[in-house]
Amino acid sequence: MDTKVVVLIIVSLLLGIIVGYAISLPEKQALKTKIAELESKLNPNYVQKIKSRGKLIVGTSADWPPFEYIDKEGNFAGIDIQIAKKIAEALGVELEIKDMKFAALIEALKNGQVDIIIADITPKPEREQQIDFSIPYYHSKGYAVLTLKTKNIKSVEDLYGKKIGVQLGTIQEDWAKSNLGDKSEIKSYDRVYPDMVMVLKRGDVDTIIVGDTIGEVLANRDPELVIAFYAGHAATGGAVGVPQGAEDLKYIVNKVIYDMLESGEMEKIFSTEIEKWLIKQ
Repeated sequence: MDTKVVVLIIVSLLLGIIVGYAISLPEKQALKTKIAELESKLNPNYVQKIKSRGKLIVGTSADWPPFEYIDKEGNFAGIDIQIAKKIAEALGVELEIKDMKFAALIEALKNGQVDIIIADITPKPEREQQIDFSIPYYHSKGYAVLTLKTKNIKSVEDLYGKKIGVQLGTIQEDWAKSNLGDKSEIKSYDRVYPDMVMVLKRGDVDTIIVGDTIGEVLANRDPELVIAFYAGHAATGGAVGVPQGAEDLKYIVNKVIYDMLESGEMEKIFSTEIEKWLIKQ
């Protein structure tokens, strides 16, 4: 069976199965079997290179709390950073984080500047033509349409004629341009926090559209903000991007994610990191 087909089977097993922020796995044994099938297809080149170097180089865009951000001490923090640490630990190497614009991540991976990318990245066809993805580590409710409580915005139709802020290179930007591009003014920004929040509160835009988890965090920590509604639909959330053909590396990443989901560690990380962000920020 082709590796891509195997991965698609794994993803299909996960769709729609959610407990809290992490994925519940009622068919864990079946998923474990599918992951094990990848073992026979492994190419040792990528893992060998990482182990010889002694460090895993991870690309991220540290402006998407609680998934990845820079804390008050100047350290990388967040859900995705914790997952990256677990992957590095499984490889037996140190972790190096490279922070860059979200829109630059895929090219950085393709060009070999980083070994993997993790930044709450949603697998979608155009991305899958360029890189491979791990199994997802959570699912999304849709896109959070975040606005000020003083605004009367409750539906997609209420966005017509409005100024909409989105992050460059994201699926939220794609959705906004496809569904609102001829009806609203779409403004793209490099960073969600603090840039997009600042322009929203300043009145430069009427709403910003972000991922559901980050939207909930921002609304909870700022009394001026509210999620008007969720656009789009529930779908696969974040997955780890790996180079095409890096089956040995993808196997290890999948195994780490699966083990974290099965043990409940993934759900614990989501809860802990969200609480940490809300308290400290």
